[in-house]
Amino acid sequence: MELRTITIGAREGDLGRGAQAAHALRQQLGEAGYVVQTLRCTPTMNGFNSCADLVSVATGIEDRALDDGFDYATLGIVPRDRLGQLADAMAATQAVFASVSLTANGQVDDAVVQLMAQMTHDLARKVPGGVGNLRVAALAMVPAGSPFFPASWHDGSAPWLAIGPEAAALAWQVTRPLVDVPLDHPDRPVLVAAALAALAREIVAHDARLRAIAQPICAQYGINYAGCDWSLAPHPHPERSIAAAIEALAGVPFGDWGTLAAVRALTATIRGCAVTQLGFSGIMLPVVEDATLAQRALDGRYTLRDLLAFSAVCGTGLDTIPLAGDVDTAVLAGIYREVATLATALKKPLTARLMPLAGHAVGQKTRFAELLPAPLAQFFCEARVLA
Repeated sequence: MELRTITIGAREGDLGRGAQAAHALRQQLGEAGYVVQTLRCTPTMNGFNSCADLVSVATGIEDRALDDGFDYATLGIVPRDRLGQLADAMAATQAVFASVSLTANGQVDDAVVQLMAQMTHDLARKVPGGVGNLRVAALAMVPAGSPFFPASWHDGSAPWLAIGPEAAALAWQVTRPLVDVPLDHPDRPVLVAAALAALAREIVAHDARLRAIAQPICAQYGINYAGCDWSLAPHPHPERSIAAAIEALAGVPFGDWGTLAAVRALTATIRGCAVTQLGFSGIMLPVVEDATLAQRALDGRYTLRDLLAFSAVCGTGLDTIPLAGDVDTAVLAGIYREVATLATALKKPLTARLMPLAGHAVGQKTRFAELLPAPLAQFFCEARVLA
């Protein structure tokens, strides 16, 4: 199977040996048959000339990460007093991600909500194609330690290494036989239960295998092995679509009644596995990174509020949402506020990546293939701009 990332979380002084551990692990995993797509680092921002403007900090982190052989780095959670500089920092870099916390002490921080909405609006106009916001997430109640970007952040403690598998492929693998089983077939409940049990076995088996390879390497370099976030992360390839697995389980197109129950069943399966429950341990529903999700958006099968409802039973929130280029900042703030409100009410981590796309109106098809270089466009599926 493919692993989206090996992520190192560390203070600046620990990044060097963290990089050595990540490279050594990538080699060992490759020999074991795993494909590691990227190496990523999540440093604490304080050590990187923290008195400088955010553009200088971001470019410094990017340079250091690339020099150490990482593909991407993140600023982690950007402090409130620097949010006015974040759009410029993202526009000045290509391999840097960042996040903004919409909550503080378990409550929605409305001042940050407003600042995040303005930043999203500004960044959409600073990066060609409007995809700058792909590298920034609004977080609500998200703990440190996730391997997935842009939600990953490091709290300044001991260095850690975490793995982010592309586990949607496992879900599709075990649920594919259900596609040909009618909803009213008497054996369907048994077959659904068997598919979920098979998914759990796959997760536990891969987790044990990855741990056996990773722990000795981490010990060698003095890095804590944090584990895997088994969230069902998809890929644009149809056979790595989480929405396809959800449809197979539900027996209906994504967005129809039954979708939420299938999302919950998959999440419960992950949470019931005898593995470290790292990061989100849920379902990722990135609209423009999943072939089936993108197609169902084109079909008009679901709305933004549907996605928020599904996240309540444990998706990761509103992920890679294509919006009209002229969306008002008040609307953006309203969306962010509802995500943060749901997270605080349920005491669960949620994120939002909202992508206002210049030149796009509600209902129009996205044009990533036209607007972006081919190497980047291949990671996007054409969807519909959501209201």
